Amino acid sequence: MKNFLLGLLLIGLLFTSCGTTRKLSDRKSNITSISFERTPCFGTCPVYTIQIDKNCEATLQVENHVTNKNAGRYHTNLPEKEWLKLSSKLEKMNFEELDSNYGNHQISDLPTANTAIAYKNGGTKEVKDYGARGTEALSAFYLHMDSLVNHLDWELTK
Repeated sequence: MKNFLLGLLLIGLLFTSCGTTRKLSDRKSNITSISFERTPCFGTCPVYTIQIDKNCEATLQVENHVTNKNAGRYHTNLPEKEWLKLSSKLEKMNFEELDSNYGNHQISDLPTANTAIAYKNGGTKEVKDYGARGTEALSAFYLHMDSLVNHLDWELTK
């Protein structure tokens, strides 16, 4: 009797999990590409540009001061879950509704964080954040992008 009940339980779990699991790629996002750039300061601020498209193709152009990376162009495939995290963060912060410019330009030694998002409807939104402290949500997004730059398995391209 125990084996019979265990068998029914396993079959039930199998059908339940198969019926409710969706491919990540089936989930929709209005974002088609993300571009993020960190510009130089007078010190050792990281200087790079990362571009990621909806197909999870990512390129990285390193200029200077990026941990464990020499200057050059790199490529990787972003895990699909990371794309979903990024697009979700941007949608939750209502990126399209943010101001286009942040920061106090009277201070001359701060790097800028530039973010450009392209949408399915053909529209784009750019945010230039001098000092990289525009909003709390933007700051969290910048840290997430830094983490991707420092921890993904990038391949140097020619």
